[in-house]
Amino acid sequence: MKKIKLIVPENWGDITIEQYQKFMKVLDSNKKEKQKNLEIVSIFCDIEVELLKKFKLKDLNRISDIIIKMTKDDPSDIAMQKNIEFDGNDYGVIPNMSNMTTGEFIDLETYCENSVDNLHKIMSIIYRKQKDAVDRNDRYEIEDYKPTEEKKDLMLKLPMNYALGVLNFFFHLGDKLIKDSGSYLVKSR
Repeated sequence: MKKIKLIVPENWGDITIEQYQKFMKVLDSNKKEKQKNLEIVSIFCDIEVELLKKFKLKDLNRISDIIIKMTKDDPSDIAMQKNIEFDGNDYGVIPNMSNMTTGEFIDLETYCENSVDNLHKIMSIIYRKQKDAVDRNDRYEIEDYKPTEEKKDLMLKLPMNYALGVLNFFFHLGDKLIKDSGSYLVKSR
């Protein structure tokens, strides 16, 4: 067999939302462990399963171990990046969530019902092209919310570390709000 050079992801920034979604489907399947590992390596290393079947078992296991280790790394410390460069453009997170439109809110709520399958759609709402450069006070404007299939599909290629950073932000925000709200509650008699 001729030599093949594989790029093996080592962190969440090395995989896309699309790869993550496929990975989660494989994990949730009833397939045997060896078959799952084969398909996971195929997804993350962008190589056909049939070609992987020709690899030496020890080589495939080594690649699989690297990927499994990466997926078991705790992503909860990944911080949200408000401004990113993606697909040759500057993108920013919605700068003021309290000014979210009804359409944005309804779509987010709907997509969150199946967050893994809709993660790219969620990110197409949260991250949008910036209209202008970030100023010295860290202010910026993003394009108005006009959802299209092209914008949603583009986010399939977004690196997972950006998506995890946003999800962590909202998770920790909700956690903090629950804790802080306790100090505002008055015990009635």
